[in-house]
Amino acid sequence: MEKNYNTKTKEYILEFLKNHKGTSFSVQDIYDEICESGYSINLATVYRNVIKMTEAGMLLKHQAGNNKYATYQFVESSKCLTHFHFECKKCGRVIPLGNKETLDFVKMIEKKLGFTVEPQNTYLTGTCAKCGERFICF
Repeated sequence: MEKNYNTKTKEYILEFLKNHKGTSFSVQDIYDEICESGYSINLATVYRNVIKMTEAGMLLKHQAGNNKYATYQFVESSKCLTHFHFECKKCGRVIPLGNKETLDFVKMIEKKLGFTVEPQNTYLTGTCAKCGERFICF
């Protein structure tokens, strides 16, 4: 049985997570911000902690097919595991999509294609309204 230690690095990462609810981030983002705060940490230790936190269900991992770097999102509650996510490619903001239309879409995909959808691993990407780019398609 593996012991779960509370280290300074883990404390720094948890503080980072509290400050970045609702956004996606990379391991490098965590490392850079902690170092910029004046703390001395090891990048490999950050990776190990992030892997453990992901395995424990504290973080969701997202890796697009052509993207070599994974991004993560802090799981604030079990609700985060039951819906799609929209990720803004400009600001990194992650917005949960849990409305009726989304759920109807999932049911249609499952019925029509015979897939079992894993909402916690499903991200739609684009640009959020806050970042200012809206496209109207006719």
